[in-house]
Amino acid sequence: MTKINLIPKDAIIKEEHPELAFLAIGAAAIILVVLGYAYTSKLAKRTAIKKELVAVEKELAQLQTVIDQIARIKSQRDAVNAKKTALEGLIKTRLLYPILMEDLVKTLPSGMWLMNLNTKSGDAITGLTFGAVAYNNFIIADLLQSLEDSKLFQNPEISGITSSVGEKGVQTKQFSITVNYVNREWK
Repeated sequence: MTKINLIPKDAIIKEEHPELAFLAIGAAAIILVVLGYAYTSKLAKRTAIKKELVAVEKELAQLQTVIDQIARIKSQRDAVNAKKTALEGLIKTRLLYPILMEDLVKTLPSGMWLMNLNTKSGDAITGLTFGAVAYNNFIIADLLQSLEDSKLFQNPEISGITSSVGEKGVQTKQFSITVNYVNREWK
């Protein structure tokens, strides 16, 4: 008699080796468990990162307010420093003209007087241009000599000496002097 087998070959192998089916199911279960664990760990890690990101953003917002406050304080400090510098400059130069006039008066000989005085201020040197009247050339010479001998005045230059006769018949000399004054502080 002939044996006809209508059962597929795979089914025969399964029937002959049932442990292979358990092994395949076990391997599939292990793969599912590993994949499930990997997915769950990734999900947990993602959730932890989101929580950390929220915490970092909250801390960043708090720090940003502190940074803005620091920037405002710095701008206020800069404004105060600018005012302080301006005040220091004013305090430093407020006595420049009284001291300059005191020094200039000390160098002027008797017999002459100023008609006008123009200044051009600088940090270390103030330029002076003044018109004056003197009774004679000797007084003008004394003025130039005292300006040249002084350590406070530099480079005196005289120009435009003219003679005139006043109302009472007194002859006077009018002239202009340009000189540099070395600024000094009140002592």
